[in-house]
Amino acid sequence: MVRHLANLPFTEEYISVKLCRLFVHDDFPNPTTHTDEPEYAFYDYTNPNRSAEAELVHQCMLAWESSSPKGNIRAVLTTIFNSDLFRSHGASLQKVKTPLEYVISAVRALRSANANGSYTAVTDGNFSAQLGRMGNMSLFNRDAPDGYPESGPPWISAGTLAERLRYVQALLTSTAATSRPGDAGGASTDPVALLKKKLAAASWNNAGAVADYFLSILYPSEGKANLDLYRTAAINFLNTGDDGVTPSLFSTLANTGTGDYPYDRRVRGMVSWLMTLQRFQEQ
Repeated sequence: MVRHLANLPFTEEYISVKLCRLFVHDDFPNPTTHTDEPEYAFYDYTNPNRSAEAELVHQCMLAWESSSPKGNIRAVLTTIFNSDLFRSHGASLQKVKTPLEYVISAVRALRSANANGSYTAVTDGNFSAQLGRMGNMSLFNRDAPDGYPESGPPWISAGTLAERLRYVQALLTSTAATSRPGDAGGASTDPVALLKKKLAAASWNNAGAVADYFLSILYPSEGKANLDLYRTAAINFLNTGDDGVTPSLFSTLANTGTGDYPYDRRVRGMVSWLMTLQRFQEQ
């Protein structure tokens, strides 16, 4: 009976829509049996002019039907991942990160193993308070039976964005600093150690090279032209003093030191700023 229910066309369509919404973008409306609603016409597979989204759902249903055994989700996912919608630029960075995805991606982007077994970013700690402030995301404690929201709007508001900024600023502030703007849940990072591992010593005081490196690891799917404005702003940040106004060439800063020193603050501030931009909120 379960197999029969799973392979009904309505089940195939509903699950295919949810998978497309999860991996492509949010604009896959839920199907309906009410003929007077626009969603009914949206998934009219007899319409030769149906949208690319409706066509992808149709192809997922066909893959479901033709797979062996019938209903093999792997075949449905293969159809999605090989589709033009998934592979095109229009489908990239269309999904907003959930609070958990944002927290983990921030640490993961700056994490690299050191020779002594330590890491340039550590996740030890408890993120429950941060996840709660970013949108009341209590892990494994969702009251509603439908899981956490799959679309972006429920996660994004002025308040939750402010908490995301507060988190990443705390994450990037040196543990040696006299004060931290918030709590990163026990996580910490060392972007200076990371750049010194990945860049030649001759580039450590090159604002352009430092900006390019962090842009490449924070926005790996973006083309150079899309990041030109970010790059210019990042270089300007590195060449400006702590007051945000006074010019201070990054090339003149001593790149060795301990604790909270100008070079370290400048790099941390630039990386923190890059991680608060809209593009880093997306996946």
